[in-house]
Amino acid sequence: MRLERDTKTNIKIPRPGQDGDVVILGPTEQSVKTARRRINMIVVSTRMKQKFTHFISIPMNDPDVQKRFEEFRERVLQECPCRGLERSLFILPSKLHLTVGVMCLMDNEERLFASKLLTEAKEKIILPILQGHLPLKIRLKGLSYMNDDPSQIDVLYGLVQEEGSSQGVIQQIADGLVQHFYRAGFMKDSEYERGNVKLHVTLINTRYREDPDDTNLENEETKSQNTKKRRETFDGRDVLQKFADYDFGTVEFTSVHLSQPRVALGADGYYPPTCIVSWQ
Repeated sequence: MRLERDTKTNIKIPRPGQDGDVVILGPTEQSVKTARRRINMIVVSTRMKQKFTHFISIPMNDPDVQKRFEEFRERVLQECPCRGLERSLFILPSKLHLTVGVMCLMDNEERLFASKLLTEAKEKIILPILQGHLPLKIRLKGLSYMNDDPSQIDVLYGLVQEEGSSQGVIQQIADGLVQHFYRAGFMKDSEYERGNVKLHVTLINTRYREDPDDTNLENEETKSQNTKKRRETFDGRDVLQKFADYDFGTVEFTSVHLSQPRVALGADGYYPPTCIVSWQ
C-alpha cells in the first residue's frame, strides 16, 4: 500500500500459494518503472537476509586427494590431542570442494535463471581465461585458518595453487564468477566488493561438531544448523606446526558446480548439483 501510494500505481500480487506475476498498473511509464525498481530492491534485500540455499563449488574430491585427506585426519587425531578437536569436525572426504560463493535461490524460476547464469559464465568468463592453460591441475597443499588466533580456530582450510605456469587462473575465474552473479543480484555486495575471493577448501569446521543427542548427523550442513548456539573452537597450534606443508595432491580442473548443501548427498557422496558446466 505504501508503494502504491508513493508511486501512484496499482500493484496486484498473487495470493499466498498461487503462482503468477506481480502486475503493476500506473498512469505513466516512469511510475511503473519506479514501482518495479523498488519491488526489486525489496526482493534483493530480503534475499540477502536468508540462509544460503546454493553455492558455486569446484570439486576437490579426487580419489587420491580423498585418500590423502583421510590419512591427514587420522594422523592429526593421533598426533595432535588438541583441546576441542574431534573426528566429527572433519568434512567428509567425498565433499571436499573449493568454495567460490554462496547465494539464496527462492524458487524453481530462480534456480533456472542461476543455471543460465552459470552456463553463460562458462562461455564469457571461464573458457576465455582457461585458454592456453588446459589441462589445468589444482594442488591442495598447506593449511591456514579463518581467524587471528591459532589457539581458537573455528575453520581450518587447505590452500590451493595451480600447477605449472598457470598462476592466478583459478583466482581470476572465481572473481569473475562472483562479479557475474553479484551483478545479477544473487550474491552479497561484500562478496564482490572485498576484491578477491578467498580461495579455500574447508577441512575442519567446528560447526560440524556432533551433538551426542542427535542420531542423524551425516550431513555437515545439518550439523551446522544444530550447533550454532554451542559452537566451540579448537586449539590448532600443533596441527599447524606439524602439518603446515601437508600435500593433499592434485585435482584436474574440469567443471564448476551450482551445488545444493542441504539435501541428500549424490551417489558419489558429493553435493547434488542444480547445474554443472564442464569442458572435458
